[in-house]
Amino acid sequence: MGFIHFLELILITAILLVVGIPLFGKLKLKKLVEAVDPISDKYGHLLVRKEETLISIKELEFDFSTDKISGPDYKELRHRLESEAAEIMESLDQLEKERRKKTNPVKSH
Repeated sequence: MGFIHFLELILITAILLVVGIPLFGKLKLKKLVEAVDPISDKYGHLLVRKEETLISIKELEFDFSTDKISGPDYKELRHRLESEAAEIMESLDQLEKERRKKTNPVKSH
């Protein structure tokens, strides 16, 4: 009885190999780690910060309209958030210029 189970195991293994090699042999190996472009990474981070800042401004406006925050506090916080948004936009513009320089280098004659 043991010899028959051994033959069954060999037969099943052979069938799996015959079927599996063509199926899995076509799969391409993917890199586990890819190089990170620091400019693209920083750009993505700044886009997230921009969205967070814009959401904060909308929430601040809602809080002010529902009288959850006083006028002077609203003005101060609004000024801070607008300043932060302006800095983020300037940084995004600068990074966009750097990205363009990398992709379209100027040819000198």
